[in-house]
Amino acid sequence: MQINLQLRHAGATLVYGIPLWFRIVSGAITGILVLVSILTGSLGVGGAIITAMALLATLYEERWVFDPAHDLCEGRVGLLFAARKTRIAISDIERLRVDVFAKGRLDQRDRPADDKLPIGSQVRLIIDTKSGDHYMVDSVSFRRKASIVQSATLLATCCGVELED
Repeated sequence: MQINLQLRHAGATLVYGIPLWFRIVSGAITGILVLVSILTGSLGVGGAIITAMALLATLYEERWVFDPAHDLCEGRVGLLFAARKTRIAISDIERLRVDVFAKGRLDQRDRPADDKLPIGSQVRLIIDTKSGDHYMVDSVSFRRKASIVQSATLLATCCGVELED
């Protein structure tokens, strides 16, 4: 199961990350499992593992914040209390790129037509910086290409950079 990142506005800032409903549902599942554990006295090994997984899902964060007013692009990935943070000045971003990864191909420059891509191929949203660094913001199934291009277009406009498709 893949949880697709959503783009939302917070004033002039754009936030691209895990939707709020995912955290709410994960927290509710964790709460129900803990409540069942209290009422029954035990969950058993399997129940404890599922409860721990639900708790970790509740605490997981994957979010990119694009704030042109402060010239800041910040990515956070990981558990809330130990997320890896990436900071890039928006002025250092050369472009945003939507890249297609064809599954099963060593040479990605020679890929089949879009309608002939193998199942499992992906579309990736990548930040290219002026210093030559690359940051992958998102990766989704190829069939969601239109959605990621739409988000990438808004992000590129927000950052004032070109979008390479």
